[in-house]
Amino acid sequence: MTHRSKRPPKPRYHQTYPSTLATTEELRVLGLCPGTREPDAILDYHHGNKSGICGLFDRSQAVPARPADDEAS
Repeated sequence: MTHRSKRPPKPRYHQTYPSTLATTEELRVLGLCPGTREPDAILDYHHGNKSGICGLFDRSQAVPARPADDEAS
């Protein structure tokens, strides 16, 4: 029988988060994309009548985004 280890819970932030983290949108504006598939933390946000959650990624692990025409090749 294989024992599966449980992943530690991800940090969860509400409305604000450390400057070392960024959303995928913030990274995209900088010409970057997340360096990992799994987010490093979760953000709970509320803006006007919208609320939800999104992943936060470590800025130091971000990689340059590929131009759109590279993806078509």
